Amino acid sequence: MILSNVFLFLLLALTVSAKEKGLPSSPGHYPSPQGGRSTTDAAWEAAYLKARDFLGNLTLIEKLNLTSGISKFGVCVGNTRDLPDKNMWGICLQDGPVGVRATDYNSAFPAGITAAATFNRQLIYERGRAIGSEFRGKGVDVALGPAIGPIGLKVLGGRLWEAMGSDPYLQGVAGAETVKGMQDAGVMANAKHFLVNEQETNRFTISSNLGDRALHEIYAWPFADVVHAGVGSIMCSYNLLNNSYGCENSYLLNHVLKDELGFQGFVVSDWWATHSGVNAITSGLDMDMPGTVADGKEGQSFFGSNFTISVLNGTIPMERLDDMVTRIMAAFYMVNLDQVREERGPPNFSQNTPNDTDYLFPLVGMGPLITVNTHVDVRTDQSYDVAYQTAAEAIVLLKNKNNTLPINGKRKVKKLSIFGRAAFPNRFGPDCDSRANVGCQPEQQLGASAMGFGSGSATLPYFITPFEALSQRARSERTVVDYGYDLETTDPTFSYMAQTSDVNVIFAMSYAGEGKDRENFTLWYNVDDTIESACKLNRNNIVVVTSPGPVDMERWIDNPNVTAVLFTTPSGQDSGQALTDIMYGDQDPSGRLPFTIAKHARDYVPISTGKASSENGKQQDDEPGKRDLLLDYRYFDQKNITPRYEFGFGLSYSKFSFSGLNIETVKAPDEHLPPPPGWKEPYSSNNVSINATDALFPGTGIDRIPYFVYPYINSTSQTTKNMKPYPFPDEYTTKQKSKPSLAGGASGGNPVLWEVAYRVNATLTNTGDRIARHVAQLYVGYPDSERFPSPPKQLRGFDKIELRPNETRPVRFDLLVRDLSVWDSVTSSWIVQRGEYQIYVGSSSRNLELHSEIHI
Repeated sequence: MILSNVFLFLLLALTVSAKEKGLPSSPGHYPSPQGGRSTTDAAWEAAYLKARDFLGNLTLIEKLNLTSGISKFGVCVGNTRDLPDKNMWGICLQDGPVGVRATDYNSAFPAGITAAATFNRQLIYERGRAIGSEFRGKGVDVALGPAIGPIGLKVLGGRLWEAMGSDPYLQGVAGAETVKGMQDAGVMANAKHFLVNEQETNRFTISSNLGDRALHEIYAWPFADVVHAGVGSIMCSYNLLNNSYGCENSYLLNHVLKDELGFQGFVVSDWWATHSGVNAITSGLDMDMPGTVADGKEGQSFFGSNFTISVLNGTIPMERLDDMVTRIMAAFYMVNLDQVREERGPPNFSQNTPNDTDYLFPLVGMGPLITVNTHVDVRTDQSYDVAYQTAAEAIVLLKNKNNTLPINGKRKVKKLSIFGRAAFPNRFGPDCDSRANVGCQPEQQLGASAMGFGSGSATLPYFITPFEALSQRARSERTVVDYGYDLETTDPTFSYMAQTSDVNVIFAMSYAGEGKDRENFTLWYNVDDTIESACKLNRNNIVVVTSPGPVDMERWIDNPNVTAVLFTTPSGQDSGQALTDIMYGDQDPSGRLPFTIAKHARDYVPISTGKASSENGKQQDDEPGKRDLLLDYRYFDQKNITPRYEFGFGLSYSKFSFSGLNIETVKAPDEHLPPPPGWKEPYSSNNVSINATDALFPGTGIDRIPYFVYPYINSTSQTTKNMKPYPFPDEYTTKQKSKPSLAGGASGGNPVLWEVAYRVNATLTNTGDRIARHVAQLYVGYPDSERFPSPPKQLRGFDKIELRPNETRPVRFDLLVRDLSVWDSVTSSWIVQRGEYQIYVGSSSRNLELHSEIHI
């Protein structure tokens, strides 16, 4: 069914602006900046030359084919239409952040939050490269990851596990390293979700409301990092920001992303996150996925033929369509997909059918029978090594009384008992998470968890559960192993096992995923009772917690008979092996918390579950604005609240000391940014035919597939220009700006922001008796200011260093201009305040052994 321009007109005409209703609103910014006008990036410039050359040979229909998905058809989760006359099959976009989803013979890597917990830049890069290599091997063009939103404001959020920690600096570094790794491997990365997508409850209708400074300093900060790293595509989010949908928010997409951050790639919608045609396109959306509207009416599209009509009747200028296509193809060439495709061929799997051979259009049983799944094994030695090492280096040691760990380190363990469902295999199989679309539901998660559920999951090639790895290792050490999968604490068997063991290892977990936030901070399966009961029977109990975010441990954390606590985030296929190796001391625990664990639930930002506003029918979530800049540890510091475990915390089996803090000036920053590099002149449209007759559905040579999204029109009468003009907002214009915003001008923003201002040097010594890794952390406290009140300190550097016993090595942090800057909403730019900057170096956000100052 075709949605006419009249329908789109009425849709907009019936909508009263948020501003008129007195609700928070985003200012309009038009037009969408043309890509390829930057003068600072030779790689993007070369890609745009190729893209414009490609564009010059496209017909109107071919251009439109690149901007929209084709509904649920195609072998990937998102597919653009083929361009057979250009010898180009459609672009394949596929989930997800932990590995290729909905296929086989692939790895299931540790989650994004787990990669962040390693605080190891090089390992994060290698993880990205390994993931990218597997996507490339499956024939995917665009891998839908990494997730650098949610930022972690709401730690009960269902997708917290996919993203990279509750700090913009950590997310930015981890996101950029992941992007570089993936794109170096020959697949385009897609950074998501832009922006302030902090909860799953009401995710399609909630408006996240916040001010401009927090938007820039907290939420958009990591996206500047990935843009600076050259990311090819960015996904706009489901939620509204200040009462404008993320995928049609012109301030976010046109101004912040494409102007201030200098993004040269393309913006793709989250699946069914598009709510309009003309409005979304003029606001900066470049590709609609999966191509259909969100209400389940297959075949209806805001793009497709409606886009064609809007171009033909002059509502959308050809220059805007050309820019969308050019951005898509420039990103395509930027990561050398033209060469990669020649080497690897088209996708070799189908997420729509498990069959080896099926119809070309299996959802409707039409088309020829073709081979769709060839079961290519894309796993490599690098995949195995990186997946395991990421899982191991992310494990956080929270408590270790009397050196209980490593096992057999202080004294021989003769008998070990394992308790808690979270240790054991799920009776529904290891892939309960990723098979949710064929009947295995999240609530059936009755055992150990390798990942969260939803589009961020991947099929596990295997899953080493904690029970399997720990029991095998204990047996190899001649230890007697006993276990209770689901014993009631009142069962005499539980009492016997718990009190006759040298050590009880109790596994606990929490769980979440797409579409479902966690309901509370309580650990599952009544494991708190298990822990307390075991502590009454035995003085030596080790607790292992696996969770996507903070949990409540207050009932037992101070119990002296809880002698050790390990914390892990979702760790993929090798979870149990990595845990066991840490517990036995084969590796030193070197993970650090990528979020704060509080003592009280009241100290966290809650999930908003209130009713929709009577003003515009959308739920108003003012929590981001209330917390403003006080994300995670910033809040605890500002309010002087003692957490249970602070951001960046983690113990080791060894000991370390810092010394010799020294700060050298590389180039003292000016207060205000200099003018950015200018833009090239705007580009005019090529001379493509816009004859409506050329856009009619072909009479021969093509079978019309039901529900397929086509750009063709049914009648030239649909393109009449004699209709009432489209009601664009007052700010709308088609005239391109002559120069970028002061904060912009290059990929990632004004180039001066990325210059090194100061170099912070210190030394780190391993004073223990074993080889170990330590995470050195740099925090900066900004000057006291009434105009720019700031948190007491913010993370601005980290490095993981491996040291032998008694070895000393230098630690160096480069402080960039952006690391010292605050966002000035008056001038719409970054400034470096004059005054005293506090410089801290240490082991966590609350254990900062070294301190100095910089006067600017």
